Amino acid sequence: MWYIFIFIAVLLLDQVSKILIAASSGAVGMSGSTSTHITWIINNFIEFTYSENSNGAMGLFENLPHSDVWFIVFTVLILGGIVAYLIFSKKRTRWLNTTIALIIAGAVGNFIDRLTSGYVRDFIHVIIPIGKNKDFFPYIFNVADIALVVGAIMLVVYLLFLDKDAIFKSKTTKEKSKISDNSK
Repeated sequence: MWYIFIFIAVLLLDQVSKILIAASSGAVGMSGSTSTHITWIINNFIEFTYSENSNGAMGLFENLPHSDVWFIVFTVLILGGIVAYLIFSKKRTRWLNTTIALIIAGAVGNFIDRLTSGYVRDFIHVIIPIGKNKDFFPYIFNVADIALVVGAIMLVVYLLFLDKDAIFKSKTTKEKSKISDNSK
C-alpha cells in the first residue's frame, strides 16, 4: 500500500504548491490574461510564473466550446476506467502501481482545480530559447502535469519492456515467461 503514500504525497505537493504560488502572484482569477512572473529558480532558465489554464494541455483545446465540462467528463471516465482496472486486475507490479499512483494523483490534482475554479493553476516555466522571443517549450505546467507525464512515460516503458506480454522483451525474459506458462 506504499503507492497510496505516493498518491497522497504528489497530490498534497501539487495542491500546496498551487496555493502558495497563487497567493504570491496576486493575479488569482485573471484567467485568460497573460502569466505573472513571480521569481527565477535558475536565472533565465526556470521560473515560477503564475498562469490560469482553461484550455488543457499545451493549449490544445483552446477553441473547444465548454472545454471545462469536457475535461471534467473525460477525467471522470478515465479515472473510472483506472479504478475498474485496479479492482479487477490480479497481479500488478510495484512499477505499475507507482505508474498508476502518479497518473491518478496528477489527474485528481488538475481535476480539483477544474472543479473549484474552472481552470488549472500552472506555474513552472522552463525557458529554452530557440530564436528571438521564442522558446523551445513555451508551456507553463504544474506538479500534477509532471506526475501525469512521468506516469505516462513509465506506462509506455512497462508496456514495451516490462509487462509479461511486452513488445520488446529480452530473450531470457521471454523464455522465463514460456516456462512459467507451461508449468501452469
